[in-house]
Amino acid sequence: MKPGNHTSVYAMKEFLLKPVYAGTKGLEKAEEKRQIVIVNLISLVLSFLVLSIGTYFYLLKNSIVFIIGVPLETIGFFTVIGFNHYKKYFQANLLLLCVNAIFIAYWGSVLGAGISMELLLVFVTLIIVHLSGGFFLYKERRAVLVCLIGTILLAILVLLNSYYKLIQPISLSPGVTNTMRWFTNITLLVFIVFIMSSYLTQINNLLSSERKLKEISERKSIFLRETYHELRTPLNAIFSIAQLFQLKRDKYVDPEKKQLDDLYSSCYIARNIVNNVLDMSRIESGRFYNVIKEPINLRECISHCVAMNSYLAASRGIVINVEFDNQLDKPINSDDLLLKKIFNNVLSNAVKFSSGNSIVEFSCLREEQQIIFKIKNEGVVDTKIASNIFDNFVSQRNQLEGTGLGLSITKHLVELLGGTIALEPDESSPHTTTIAFNIPLELSTGKVRTQSAFQFRKDCFSGATVLIIEDEQLSSDFLIKILAEMGIHSILCQDGESAANLIRLEKPNVIISDLNMPKFDSKQLLQYLHNDAELKGIPVLIVSGDAFLKDEMLDAGAEAFITKPVHFKELYLELSKHLPHHILS
Repeated sequence: MKPGNHTSVYAMKEFLLKPVYAGTKGLEKAEEKRQIVIVNLISLVLSFLVLSIGTYFYLLKNSIVFIIGVPLETIGFFTVIGFNHYKKYFQANLLLLCVNAIFIAYWGSVLGAGISMELLLVFVTLIIVHLSGGFFLYKERRAVLVCLIGTILLAILVLLNSYYKLIQPISLSPGVTNTMRWFTNITLLVFIVFIMSSYLTQINNLLSSERKLKEISERKSIFLRETYHELRTPLNAIFSIAQLFQLKRDKYVDPEKKQLDDLYSSCYIARNIVNNVLDMSRIESGRFYNVIKEPINLRECISHCVAMNSYLAASRGIVINVEFDNQLDKPINSDDLLLKKIFNNVLSNAVKFSSGNSIVEFSCLREEQQIIFKIKNEGVVDTKIASNIFDNFVSQRNQLEGTGLGLSITKHLVELLGGTIALEPDESSPHTTTIAFNIPLELSTGKVRTQSAFQFRKDCFSGATVLIIEDEQLSSDFLIKILAEMGIHSILCQDGESAANLIRLEKPNVIISDLNMPKFDSKQLLQYLHNDAELKGIPVLIVSGDAFLKDEMLDAGAEAFITKPVHFKELYLELSKHLPHHILS
C-alpha cells in the first residue's frame, strides 16, 4: 500500500471512531472511559437503527409520524454524543434515558400492532438498569429515582393507550403490520442481548477491579458486597422477564426462540456471578453455612441440579448425561443445600467451558465408603491455570466468561463435607476436562423429605391463595405474574404492619415476604405468627437479596429462604412442599 493510501485509511478510521471516543480525552480512570464509550456506542447504534428502519417503514407506509419521529430521535441520540464531547456526562446519560423513554412511548402509540409492547417494556427496563450505573457513578441518586418514576409512568401510559386507544395508531395493512413487527421484534431482541452482554461485561469489570484492590482494605470488600446485593433487585426483574418469556417460548418463531434463549442464558450467568461473589464474601467473613446433615435421596438431588442447568446447556446444544450407581439408591446422610450448591457450580462450569453441541457426563459411583463424583466435558484447561484452578479468581476465558469464584467456593464446600476435589488427568481423552470429587458415604435409616420434581404446568396450584408482602414494585409485579401462571390467587401488601390484619382476614395458604419491610419486618412477623395459635400453622417463605441473614431467618421460624434473583423452579419446589393438596394430578 502506498504511503498516501495508508494515511487516508488511518484518517478515515480515526474519523469513524471519533464519535465513539467523544469525551474520553483527558480521563485517566478506565471505568469512566468505558461508561462514556458505552453510552456513545449505544447512541450511534440506536441512531443508525432509527434512520435505517425508520426510512424503510416510511417506504412501507408514507406517514408524517416517520417524518417527525425519525429525525427528532436521531438528533436526540447525536446530542447525547455532543454532551459527552463537551464533558457533560451526567446530562448525556440523562438525555439518553429520556430520548429512549419518550420515543418508546411515541412509537408504541403510533405503530400500534406494528410493534410488540412486551419487548418495548423489556427494552426500556434494560436501558433503565444499564444507565442507572452511570447515574450512581456521577452521584446523582435523586435523578435515578425521578427518571425511574417518569419512565414507569410513560410505560403505564403506553399500556393504557394500547388497551383504550387514547391516541389512535396509524392504520396499517396486515402485510405491513407483520413486516414492521418482524423488524422491530428482531431488532429489539438483538439490542436486548447487546445490553445484557454489556451489563455482564460491567459486572466482570467490577470483579477485575476487586481482584486488584483486594488487599487494600476490608472496607472496600464490604462496599463491593453491598453493591452486588443492590444489583439483585434490578437483576431479579430482568431474570423474571427472561423466565416469563421462556414459559411462552413456543409462541415464537425459531430466530426469536434463539434470542430468548440467549437472553435467559445471559441472565442465568449474571445470577450465578452475583451469587458466587456473595458466597465468597460469606466465606471471607467466616459466616458461611453450617453443615446440617439429614436423610436425602442422592438421585433426586442430582436430577434437580441437572434440570436447573439444562436451559443453559440446551441453548448451546449441550446434553447432560447422568450415570448413577444403583448401590446409592438408599438414603444417605448429608447436607442437601451444600450438595446442590456443589453440583450446580461444577455443572455450570462444565456447561460454560464445554464445546458447543457436545456432551457433559456426570457420574456418581460408590467405592467402598466413599461416593465418587466425576463431571467430564469437552474442552481443555490451559496448563498455566490447571494447577491453581480451585483458587480465587482463576478462570479460563471463553465466550461465556466467569468470575473465577465458582470452583473456589466448590472446593470450600466439598471440604466442609469431609471430601476432596481435583482436576483429574485423562490420557485416553486429551481433549476433555474431568473434575472429580468425593464425600464420605453415610447411609441413613431415616425418612427422606419428599420433594416434588419440577413439572411446571399452568394452574398447577389452582385454588391456592398466597399473601405477598413486598414494597418493591417490580419484584411484586413479576411475583404476581408467575404465581398467576401457577393458578395462585395473590394478595399484595406493601408493609408488614397492615399484613397482620390481612393474614387474619384472608387466611392465606402461604405467605411470601420480603426481608426488610417498613414498620414491621419479617422477623417481627414470624414472631407474631408464632405467638398466635390460629395463624402459627401458615408457612412463611422469605424472599430477599441479603443471603447473609438466611440462617437467622430459618431459626426464627421461616419455612424457606429464597434469594433474589428468584428462580421460578426454586419457588415452585418450595410451594409444592406446602401446597401438595393443590397440585393437579
